[in-house]
Amino acid sequence: MSFDDYDIVVVDSDEEFLAEAKSIFEGVVTTARSVADAQRLVEAGDLDLVVLGPSNAHEAALESFSLLLELDSDLPVVLATGTITAQLLRAALRFGLRDVIQAPFSAEEIHQVLRDSERRSKRRISPVAPVEAVGPKPGRVITVASAKGGSGKTVTATNLALLLAREAGPGKVAIVDADLQFGDVCLVLQLEPKLTIFNAAQEIDRLDESLIDSLLTKHVEGVSVLAAPLEPAFADEVSTAVLIEVVTRLRDRFEYVVVDTASLLDELLLSLLERADDVIFIVDMDLPSVKNAKLALETLRLLKFPSSKIKVVLNRSNAKARLDEGEIERSLKMKISASIPSDGLVPASVNEGRPVVLSAPRSKVAKGFESVAGLILGEVAESAKATKRRWK
Repeated sequence: MSFDDYDIVVVDSDEEFLAEAKSIFEGVVTTARSVADAQRLVEAGDLDLVVLGPSNAHEAALESFSLLLELDSDLPVVLATGTITAQLLRAALRFGLRDVIQAPFSAEEIHQVLRDSERRSKRRISPVAPVEAVGPKPGRVITVASAKGGSGKTVTATNLALLLAREAGPGKVAIVDADLQFGDVCLVLQLEPKLTIFNAAQEIDRLDESLIDSLLTKHVEGVSVLAAPLEPAFADEVSTAVLIEVVTRLRDRFEYVVVDTASLLDELLLSLLERADDVIFIVDMDLPSVKNAKLALETLRLLKFPSSKIKVVLNRSNAKARLDEGEIERSLKMKISASIPSDGLVPASVNEGRPVVLSAPRSKVAKGFESVAGLILGEVAESAKATKRRWK
């Protein structure tokens, strides 16, 4: 993919960095050495991107370059630096930069920034009527829960999100890793997040669409991930109110929001369940898992939680197990909506960072995940039919 159709400016005082940038952009780039030079270029015409080099990786420089955004509030400005710190990320977000990327960067990383910027532009100009008059239909929130750790929630959530993205298209599905202490969504997808939900908590007062975009880590298959905090100690900084606010914002932006959770029936999980359109409740074929699931579901009944939202999914289904599906259904007082067979392909796919619906799409276990996705897609189809009937 060429840069011929883009007007890009790279700003740095280091001649060596500018020379490297010209090489990456194949010469199709304008260079500047100061904020004054960059300001003149912004005033001269529409730019598609400004890349700030490592010599600008400090708060004073970022503040001075925020003047460019006063000239063009839609201008994507990113910082490229060799060392990315939490303090630097916060400063970049505060001064309106779109992203912070590792230097040296690749051409593909710049193309991704440009693609993200183009998507934002399309969303800004697409509404014909005011948002108040014709608001976009909110997306569907699917919370994946279980009463026992190690039950396969994260594997189910990631495979489900990828299947929904296959159906809805790239840029339409997000995953929120709400296991705030030990979330593994990025590990399973082989992603390295720079920003997490912890950063959302730090910037909650200015949480708009642009900021949320900058917090998301993109997977090559078109799924966006809001990662759990990088350190367990940061979990306490993310309140239930913050997480609910973030999920609500993502729901306005994406067709599907999949929420992975911790195995703890606390205020956070109950709040997420309450706001979900669908709950995928994972149960393993072992006695501790069934016992915990029974207790959790009984608690939800006492709280008057609508059982119609809950889809019980039997994970690691195995004909040789001591329990059969009928016994589990009688114990839980709920029907099993889908089953995922036990398969050694799953741990192998986790170790490779390539979910099984991608690495072995024809396998029985991949078909099991497809049956889970079918529960959601079937509900969406029925809802659409009902809406159509009402308008006839």
